[in-house]
Formats: sequence, structure tokens, C-alpha cells
Amino acid sequence: MKREHIREKIFKKVMDEHAFSVPLALAVMMLMTILGFSVYFLAESDFSLSRNETNRTKALHVAEAGINDYLWHMNKDENYYKNQKHAAEGEDQSGNDKYIDCQGGQYHLDVTPTSETAPGVILVATGRIKASDDKYVYRKVKAQIRKRSFLNYLYLTDHETVEGTGSTIWFITGDVIHGPLHSNDIIHIDGSPVFERKVTTSGTIYQRSGSNPDFQQEYEEHVPPLDFPPANTELKLTAQVDGYYYYGETIVELNSDGTLTIDNNDTTGQTTGPVGTSFLPSNGVVYVDGVVGQKGNKNNGDIYIEGELSGRLTVASANNIYITDDLTYNDPEDDMLGIVAQNFIYINHYRGSQDVAPVNLEINAAIFALNHSFTYESYSQGSVKGTLKVRGSIVQRFRGPVGTFNPYSGSPVSGYTKDYVYDERMMYIEPPYFLEPLNAGFERVFWEELKI
Repeated sequence: MKREHIREKIFKKVMDEHAFSVPLALAVMMLMTILGFSVYFLAESDFSLSRNETNRTKALHVAEAGINDYLWHMNKDENYYKNQKHAAEGEDQSGNDKYIDCQGGQYHLDVTPTSETAPGVILVATGRIKASDDKYVYRKVKAQIRKRSFLNYLYLTDHETVEGTGSTIWFITGDVIHGPLHSNDIIHIDGSPVFERKVTTSGTIYQRSGSNPDFQQEYEEHVPPLDFPPANTELKLTAQVDGYYYYGETIVELNSDGTLTIDNNDTTGQTTGPVGTSFLPSNGVVYVDGVVGQKGNKNNGDIYIEGELSGRLTVASANNIYITDDLTYNDPEDDMLGIVAQNFIYINHYRGSQDVAPVNLEINAAIFALNHSFTYESYSQGSVKGTLKVRGSIVQRFRGPVGTFNPYSGSPVSGYTKDYVYDERMMYIEPPYFLEPLNAGFERVFWEELKI
């Protein structure tokens, strides 16, 4: 009996455990099934997201390929955008945007020419990739293509040395460059200068030990140089056709009513431009021809200029240009001035032996000293002159000083303290017939993705 009782207890325990384990097994099976489906759907969802992201990336590459193809055509034929229509432009016979095949996708182009003073186009490229559900994934980008220009920069220098001495010029602590900068030479840095926009050099950037420059946008080394033309005679020829042409020392005053007052005492009979007060020339170019000699020679190709411009004008000289007072705009949104000297562009310091340089000077212009520098005449002499404000662009063969400073305290000793800011409009427009680099191919100067 005792054995039977023990057997029954064991049997009951086994049956109880069996009764418990069956639902547990079923529950585990159900849980595993649910987890399996969850893993499947998650995997499927991840795969779908990954595939969609891959298609988006491809669509962006296709759109960029469309821009690069248009750029290639423009560098092959600089009048392509004027005379030709790309296969991806416009609409088809059904009124839908034209797309052409590229890299497993398709792209469409919308092309808008920019102004004649800054030849190029604004491109909007739409790339698309067909997804597995036969729907398209789109990406759209906008870019500006324009000729390489000297005026894409606040500072553009051919040589980073002091003319005549070969001494290196350094960017130092306290220098703040409020615009893009390019040098065809090696850029030297000592300390912590601030570069607010992109910096490019055809050489390298040399940093003295312990320097910590602040490049707030990217910098790039070993880019192609911008080749300076040998002379500004192209502007001379333009002025002789529909502009104002003068021979010998000439004084130009810009008037806010859209006129010029010009004083020229040519005795050779070569001058064809008007003297006195006249409206701006029809093509916007004034050129002063003459010999290269010391200041004060009446036969020099020198210009003395000041005033407030209303309109767009380029003033060029066969020798030097002297800025005698403020050069400003009547309408800062529309007016634009270019001053181009074959040799120096000076801030005028002396009339005879008298110091006539203004205290605090503002210059709104695209400044180009083709063979030499933009500088303050006799910059190491005389008193401190306050602040020199330049709103525009400075292009020069050699970087020119505009003052001297105490190397220990940093305080000015003579001349001007610099306050230079880039005129952003010069990315899109230029003064009339402003000089181009000899290697003035087209390039992309702006890019952004647009929302669809």
C-alpha cells in the first residue's frame, strides 16, 4: 500500500508539471512567433529605409551630374548658354519637363542667364531615381556658374611680398578678413588672424609655430592661379569707341545726380571725351592715357578721383590713380564703381608738400592695381589718419601697406587702420568691362539644395 501511495504521488506530480508545461510551451512558441514577425518587419522596414536613402543619394548625384555637364559645355563654348539649349532644358511635346538619362537615373535643368556684366547662369537641376514601386525619388540643387573673376574675392594678391624688398607679408593676430581671399602666392600666418570666408591659395599656407588661425570656412591649397593680364589697354580701346578717352593728367569728380565733372588740359589733341560736367559715358568706361612719370607731370596717364557715384562706371589709367577723398555710392544696392590702374592706386597724401589726406576715408569700389599695389602714398610718413573703410574688392600685384603700427602695442603710428568688407554683389555683377583673368574659364561659385 505504501508503494502504491508513493506511485500515485509521483504520477500526480508528473501530470501537474505536464499540465503546466504545455501552456508554457505554447506561450513560448507564440512569443517566438511574434518576435520572429517583429524582426522580419523591422528588417523589412530597415531595408526599405536603406533603399530609400540610397535612392536619395543617387538622385542627388544625378542632379550634380547635370550641373557638371552644363559647366563642361560652357567651358567648351563660352556662348553656349546664349546660343544653345541643353537636351535636359524645357518641356516635351506633352508639356512635361524634359529629363535625360544619367547614371541609372534622369535629370532636368532650368537655366537662367545672369547679367552681362558677370556672364554666366543660375542652374536648377532636378535628379530623379525610379523606386521599386515605380514612383520617383527626387533631389533638387541650385548652382551659379560664372566666369572666374578677380572680383570673387575681397583680397586677391599675386605676390605676398613687399615690392622692391622681397620681405614677406604676414597675416597676424588682430587681422579680420571680412570676405573671401585668394593668393597666387604662399600665405604666411603668425598668430591668430580670423578669416570669415573661404581662403584659397595657389601655393600653400605657412603657419609659424604656435599660430592658431581661425578659418571660419574652409581653406584650399594648390588651386589654379588667376593670371593677371599684362595691361589694361582693353579698357583704353573700349573707352575710345563709346566711352570717354583722355590724354594727360585728369581730375574726375563723381556727382550724386549721375554726372561727372572732368578737368583735363590735354595739349596734344588726343582727348576725345568731354570736359566739364557730363552724364556717364554710354558704355560706362573712362580711360586716361599718357606717359609714366613722376607725380605732377601733366602728360602722365594719372587720375585724381573722389565723389559720390550714381550709376555704374569703370575708370582706368595708363599710370596711377590717386583717391583724394571719399568714393561712395548714391544707391548702394545698384551703383558700382571699378578703378583700374596700370601701376599704383594711391590714397593721395600730398599736394606739393602739404598733407591733404583725409582723416577717416571710405572707398566703395572694385580696386585693381595691375602691376603694383593699392597703398597709402608715403604710408610711413605723417600722422595717424583714422580708419580706412573699403567696401568692395582689392586686387593687386603686391600687397600694399596703408599705415604703420607699433609692433609691441599694436597701436597705429602713421596712416590708416583697415576696415575692409567684401561687396557680396560682386559675386553676381561687376563694373562695366572690368578686366578678366587670362584663364577666365567658367566655374561653380554657389551651390545649395532646394526643398521639393
